Amino acid sequence: MFLGRRSEQELLERKYEGGNFEFAVIYGRRRVGKTALIEKFCEGKKAVFFTARRTNQRTNLKILDSTVRKVLGEEEQEKRNGENTSPEDPDADRIFGRIAEAAGSERIVLVIDEFPNLAETDPGISDSLQVFIDHYFRKTKLFLILCGSSMSFMEEQILGAKSPLYGRCTIRLKIRPMDYYESALFFPERSPSEKAEIYGAVGGIPMYLTMFSDMTSSVPHLISENFLQTGSVLSYEPENLLMQEMKDPKKYTAVIEAVAEGRARISEISSKTGISPVDVTRAIDDLIALDYVVKVTPINEPGTRKTRYFLKDNLFRFYYSNIFGKEDLLKGRTEEETERNISSILPHYTGKIFEDMAAGYIRRFLGYGDIGKWWGTSKNSRTSEEIDIVARRKTLSGKTEGLFAECKFRNEPMTIDVLFRLEDRAADVRGFDSKEFALFSKSGFSDELKDQAEREGVVLVELKDMYMNRTE
Repeated sequence: MFLGRRSEQELLERKYEGGNFEFAVIYGRRRVGKTALIEKFCEGKKAVFFTARRTNQRTNLKILDSTVRKVLGEEEQEKRNGENTSPEDPDADRIFGRIAEAAGSERIVLVIDEFPNLAETDPGISDSLQVFIDHYFRKTKLFLILCGSSMSFMEEQILGAKSPLYGRCTIRLKIRPMDYYESALFFPERSPSEKAEIYGAVGGIPMYLTMFSDMTSSVPHLISENFLQTGSVLSYEPENLLMQEMKDPKKYTAVIEAVAEGRARISEISSKTGISPVDVTRAIDDLIALDYVVKVTPINEPGTRKTRYFLKDNLFRFYYSNIFGKEDLLKGRTEEETERNISSILPHYTGKIFEDMAAGYIRRFLGYGDIGKWWGTSKNSRTSEEIDIVARRKTLSGKTEGLFAECKFRNEPMTIDVLFRLEDRAADVRGFDSKEFALFSKSGFSDELKDQAEREGVVLVELKDMYMNRTE
């Protein structure tokens, strides 16, 4: 069953119904669900769906040619006539020419999945596509989709200014992991706390979320089964992903492990790993490009030296914070003891994830797109202060509105002092014409805080409210 990605599906369907030539570039990190989205889109449509292999040019083109012949009915026609016109050495231009001819009179979808594999064996394929887009495809009803997992290749070799295909894309979709809200579609009957724990462990990657869809098992049991059992996919998945993407995975593993331990600055990561600051910076840049790490500066201070780095991908964050190198500590003498050990680490870890979930709620439901954090020195107390979330947006009149939020993942209601501290800290943040406040709590709010929030117009959001169905 295909879940989520509603906005992406609606965009593709709307463009398809338009009947004009379209060129979609769909890309994103491995496992994020690109192929599943395209397969869902192709249901009920006349589609040539070709996945490029890591093989030679001739083999890839033969598979593409065979797929085209089957979809266009050429293969069946040859069988009826007792012919075989399949070429020994297929040519990309001839294949594209047949597709252009067929798409002149009917809507056809052409998907080339894992396009970087084809381009690696056939460097001229992008030039061929450029010629056919400019001179043939534009006059047809073809819906062309190029898809790939190598984000640097897709952004530079297809979307980049030096690419032969530059400026020809009509749909650009970078598929990102689902947010906390969409991720919960995979296990709708679980409690809000369980949904948060699963999202914290594996993030919004559909392949991983399906591993937690068994409603008869507890979250700690499923974590044990998927992370600690010998041969389980998630027990080696982060390291496997790094080996696929990086030439020196050991260096990147060391950097990620340091970031997972809370080393947030280049100097701290270098000191922990023994890797030079220059090489750490290069590694961090590569990991940012893969969406595994995020660079953060205090909002409204883009040029500051206060830069910090955090793990952005939840699977990497959970694995390197709680699993990597700690497997023997988590495994108990019995299954029950192992699950108790896992249960003991979840509240503190999920509390950190709760801030990301709150940011997702603000983006999805409160209408803020620019969301970050703030830290600095209080003018009044001269002490270091932090604000969990600071969001901003521009009004039509050009004014800057700000939303300041604090998050508490605790088993008791939030009290009024949290609001007062947040308001004091927000007074030190410059660059806003107006400020509003929001509080996020796992376990609700004290009556005193509710009364104060109502008087001031403060937004109060409980964990269970974050999963309520609403019109989006």
